[in-house]
Amino acid sequence: MARLKHAVRVAEPDLNQITIPGVQPVSLGERLQFQAGLPMQPRRIQKPLDIGFWDPMRDQLQLF
Repeated sequence: MARLKHAVRVAEPDLNQITIPGVQPVSLGERLQFQAGLPMQPRRIQKPLDIGFWDPMRDQLQLF
């Protein structure tokens, strides 16, 4: 069964906060652009590669 993705919720502007004249709040597009520029991360924890040359229990001198 596929997981349902939650819709992006944008917080409503807080009337108690003021902004500096000439400065705009960060838009949703700018936030998404920032997220797209971050390095990709795996969705699950990766298992270590413990076979062949990378096996810490194997004597690597056997390969030569």
